[in-house]
Amino acid sequence: MGGISLYYNSYPYYVYTNQYPNWSNVNPPSPYHFPRQLAMPTSPTTPAQYPPINTLKFKTSAKQIQPIMQQAQLLTEKIEGSEQFAHDLKNAAQLSKQDEVEKLISSAGVTTKFEAKYTPDNIRIVLKEGGCCSIAVTLYW
Repeated sequence: MGGISLYYNSYPYYVYTNQYPNWSNVNPPSPYHFPRQLAMPTSPTTPAQYPPINTLKFKTSAKQIQPIMQQAQLLTEKIEGSEQFAHDLKNAAQLSKQDEVEKLISSAGVTTKFEAKYTPDNIRIVLKEGGCCSIAVTLYW
């Protein structure tokens, strides 16, 4: 073998010190000067002017949403309690039969206005009562 020595290198990768970027060049300081306070300044001497709190609409919405919640419960109980209904609803959605989906939801006892949208992952039913309130029920299948 005349002067050549063979040896086993247990570390086959070489690490060079110049292989990594110099971080001071990668993230240079910004030439722009940002103000210390980015949010709107508030002054304790001039508090924000908000109208007086009126809870009438808020309380009305809370009252009017209760029957909608009951209808959402009717629908979920029907899905959970009837294998045939669950099958028919999912099948109609998979076949993109919007009319059939809406008919099935109504047959569960839902009398309020609703929108039903479905994807391969879920069905989303939004039950509405005028402009006061709504409930979105999203069920994954």
